[in-house]
Amino acid sequence: MTTEAPRAPKIRLTNLVPGYLGDITPEEFLEGMEFTDLNLAEVESSQATYLDCSLARVNFGASEEPADLTGARFSGSKIEDSRADTWTMPRGSFIHTEISGTRIGAGVFHDSVWEKTTVNNCRISYLNLRGAKLTDVEFRDCVIDEIDLDRAKVNRVSFPGSTVGVLQCEGSTLGNVDLRGLQPHKISGVHSLRGATIDETQLMLFAELFAHELGITVE
Repeated sequence: MTTEAPRAPKIRLTNLVPGYLGDITPEEFLEGMEFTDLNLAEVESSQATYLDCSLARVNFGASEEPADLTGARFSGSKIEDSRADTWTMPRGSFIHTEISGTRIGAGVFHDSVWEKTTVNNCRISYLNLRGAKLTDVEFRDCVIDEIDLDRAKVNRVSFPGSTVGVLQCEGSTLGNVDLRGLQPHKISGVHSLRGATIDETQLMLFAELFAHELGITVE
């Protein structure tokens, strides 16, 4: 059986108008706007919609004062060369979106929806995707210290050129998830890896991890 690859996002950004900090408010509908060199510390943008927008060199806030993007929706948008000590966006969504060159300390995205989204050349310390739904998502050339997919529903997701230190997938549902090339030093929820694809080298490398997770003693 061939593992299906993620389907690429479709993004067409033309005739963008400049966006300013004052435009970003709760439940605001932002369309065709370009936000550059903004500091969103303590900004509230919950339930806002970013449609066909570009965000470049944006600071999503320090860990003590993150922007509140709870329930925010990004569609047909690009986020480039940005940073966030803590990116707080539970129950939000990325649809037909590209995130590139971005540094994230803690990404709080539990119960979110990701569809046709590419994450490229990003550095992420902790990615909380508990209870999230991911479909057609590619993490390309990323360094992720820990990714938490507990109870997530994940379909057509891949990690080409990426590294992951800790993989959590307790109670997750996987389909067409391509883990080839990854060498995490810890895997939690081995019994939930049904639907994932690994290579023969990984099978040998993960043998000890699998045995430990399943309570098997190897002597």
